[in-house]
Amino acid sequence: MRFREHQDQARAATRRLLLLFLLTVLLTVVALNGVLALLWKLQVGGAFGFPRWFFETNTVVAAAFILGGSWLEALQLRKGGAHVAQMVGGRELLVAGDERERRLRNTVEEIAIASGLRAPRIFVLPRDDSINAFAAGWEQQDSVIAVTRGALERLTRDELQGVVAHEFSHILHGDARLNMRLIGHVWGLQLLFMLGRDLFDMTDARGRRSVFVLLGLGLMAVGSIGWLAGRLLKAAVSRQREFLADAAAVQFTRLPSGIGGALRKIAGQATPDAPRVRSSRAEAISHMLLASDIFIGGGALATHPPLSERIRRIFGRPMPALPSPVLAQSAPVDGAADIGAPIPWSVSTPGVSAVAANGFGDGDTPAPPSAQPEPAVPAQVNWIDDFLQIALPFDLTPATLAFLVRAGNEAELQAWHGLFDELQLPRRERLMAQVQALAPAAHQLGLERLLTRCSALPMAERKTLRHQAHRIVLADGRLSLLELWRCLLLDHVLGLARESMLRETHVLTLESCAAAIHVVTTALAWQHRDGSGDAQTVAHQWRDAISAALGLAPPAPAGVTPPSLGALTAAMRQLAQLAPMRRPQLLKAWCALLLADPLPAAQPLWNSLRCICLLIDTPLPPEVQARYI
Repeated sequence: MRFREHQDQARAATRRLLLLFLLTVLLTVVALNGVLALLWKLQVGGAFGFPRWFFETNTVVAAAFILGGSWLEALQLRKGGAHVAQMVGGRELLVAGDERERRLRNTVEEIAIASGLRAPRIFVLPRDDSINAFAAGWEQQDSVIAVTRGALERLTRDELQGVVAHEFSHILHGDARLNMRLIGHVWGLQLLFMLGRDLFDMTDARGRRSVFVLLGLGLMAVGSIGWLAGRLLKAAVSRQREFLADAAAVQFTRLPSGIGGALRKIAGQATPDAPRVRSSRAEAISHMLLASDIFIGGGALATHPPLSERIRRIFGRPMPALPSPVLAQSAPVDGAADIGAPIPWSVSTPGVSAVAANGFGDGDTPAPPSAQPEPAVPAQVNWIDDFLQIALPFDLTPATLAFLVRAGNEAELQAWHGLFDELQLPRRERLMAQVQALAPAAHQLGLERLLTRCSALPMAERKTLRHQAHRIVLADGRLSLLELWRCLLLDHVLGLARESMLRETHVLTLESCAAAIHVVTTALAWQHRDGSGDAQTVAHQWRDAISAALGLAPPAPAGVTPPSLGALTAAMRQLAQLAPMRRPQLLKAWCALLLADPLPAAQPLWNSLRCICLLIDTPLPPEVQARYI
C-alpha cells in the first residue's frame, strides 16, 4: 500500500476542496442577490429601481459572512485535534480509570509501533454508548484519537485494535488534516441557513412571528445551497478515504476480523432506538467518525460508504451483522489473561551511575561509581503508568525536564533541582532516579509521551518549560547534539514552532534542500563519531555518499564542523517543507549510512533519527522502528 501517494492525493484533494468551496460561495452570493432582489420587488413594487450599491453591498456582506465564519472556525481549529475532541465532549485519557481504558492506551501504543507514528493523545467520549471513534489533527504533534465509551465496553481487544488502526490510517494518510479543513469550510457555508432559520423562528412576547419571516425564509432558501454543498463536499471527500483506512487497519493488525468485527457490530446497532453520538456538534464531525448514520441511505449525501460494502471488501463476501452487548469487565474482555495489563520495560541498571556507565549520555564521559548508595529503583519500571499518571501540572514539568538531565552530569542535575521547591526534594529525587534508570530506548519514548501531555498546557507555561529546558541543557556550558535535537523536538511538539495551516508548504524537492540535507548529515556523522579525530573525515564521506544516493550535486569541499543550533533549526525548517514522497527516501538514505558504517550506531544516534522523523512529520523507517519495539 503506497501510503505517501495517498497522502499526496489527500493534499491534492485539499486544493480541490478549496476551489469547490470558493465556487459554492460564488453561487450562494449570486442566489442571495436574486432572492433579495425578489423580496425588494415584493415589498416596494416595480415602480422603483434598486437602491444604489444594492447588489454590491449584498455581495460584500454575504461573502464576508461566509468567509468570515469559515475563518473564525478555522482559528478555533488551530488549537489542534484536542479542540475537536473537547468540542464533542471528549475527556483526555491521562490516568486509566479501569481495565478498559488501560487496554485502549496499550492498544494505541501498539498501533503506534506498527504504523511508525508517534502515539497521539487519547480521548474518551464518556457519554456515548454507540460504537464509534475518530482521529483529528493537523500534523502528528497535535493529533488525537477519540473513542466512545460504547466502543470500550462492547468491542473485544482485536476489534478495538482494528478501530484504533483505522484511525491511525487517517493520520498517516493526511485525511485528518483534510477533515479539519472541511469542518471550517462547511461551517461557513451553513451560516446563512442558520441565520435564516433563526429569523424565521423569531417571535414576539405573544408568540407572533416577526416582520423578518420572509427574509428568514429567503435566507434559508439561499443557505440551503451552502447546506447541501457542504454535505456533498463531506461525502465526496470522506467515502473513498474510509475504504483506504479499512484496508490499512487490516495491514497494521494482520487481522481482518478486527476492524471487520467492529463494523459488523456497528451494523447490528443500525436500529431506530440504537445509541448515537450525543453531542450537538456530532453532525459537524460526521465525516470524521468511524461510521455515521447521518444520511446513511442518502446516496450522494452519505458521508460513509454502506457498511455492507465495507464489510464485504474486508472479508471478501457478505457477512451478517453482530450483536453488541456490553462485555463483562471483571473477566478478561479480550480472551487473554493479562492482555489489559500494562507493558513493563525491563531495567537492568539499578541507579544513575550504572546507566551512565552503560554508555547513556550521548558521548559524555561515564561517571565513576558513587560512594553513596543509589536510591532503590524497582527491577521493572512501568514507565507508561508511572509517567503518564503524573498529576497535571504540578509534577508534569519536573518529570519532563528530568528526561533532559544526562546521567552523571552534576551541573545539569543542580540546574534541574534549582528550578523547583526544595520542600518536594525527596519526591523529586525518586522521580529523577526512576527516569535515569530507564533503558535508553524507553527514555526517548517517555520524553515524547510527556511532551505530548505538556502540549495541553497554556501557552505561557509551555514557553516557561522551554526556557527551563534551555537552562538545564546549557548548565554544563556545552550542548550535545542529542540535546540539540531534543530542544528542537520540544519546540515542535509544544507548538512553539508550528507551521501555518492556512496553505500547503510541503512542495520542496531534494535538490532544493541539498544544503539542509548536508547540514543534518554532518550533524549525524559528528554525533556518530562522538567528535573524535576522524569525525570530520566521516562527515565528508557521508556527505558524498548521501549526494550520490539522492542524486544531489556534490557538496563544496569546505571544512566540516558541528552545526550550530541556528544552522540545524534553519535546516529542519526547510526539510519540514520537503514533499511528503521525498521524506522517506531521505530517512532511508541516512539509515543506510549508519548501517554501512563499521562502527555500530549507539542508541543516542537512533534517538536523534527518531527526533528527525517527528520534526519533519514522517513515519519511522523500519531500521529506526526496530530499536524501539
